[in-house]
Amino acid sequence: MPRIEMKKAGMTEVRRSAPGWALTSLDRELLSRAQKTSIIVGCVMAAPVGTYFGLMAMAAWVAGLAWSLANLAVISSVVRGVVTTKTRDVHAIGLALAVKFPALYAIAVAMFLVLKLPALWWMAGFTWPFAVILLKSAGRAYLRLDETH
Repeated sequence: MPRIEMKKAGMTEVRRSAPGWALTSLDRELLSRAQKTSIIVGCVMAAPVGTYFGLMAMAAWVAGLAWSLANLAVISSVVRGVVTTKTRDVHAIGLALAVKFPALYAIAVAMFLVLKLPALWWMAGFTWPFAVILLKSAGRAYLRLDETH
């Protein structure tokens, strides 16, 4: 990874470049930490959303959050199954893809057409885990938790 050297009062500080710290903060446990944080903070945030914007907005927030986390879990399962040095479990990959495409997207369509959830709040809940991943990665890079020296 490219490194940047900065001179400070006779000392040389070595820092990673922006692409370097972004990639080092994406460790294996990031997704599980982000899922836990998304669930806890997302459920806490559902109460004010329901209070100020109504129960349908709260239901859409929680539904978008749940759908996004389920989607991330299926995607990570597929990626772990495909990108491996061991033998690939073709049946598990096929099952994950069968769950993702027909089932998850049918659930999303039902949320909008049958339950008539507000799309804005559903999208807000959907993007919440991605915001958590971004903030956790930026925080780890800022605090230099991934530095090895």
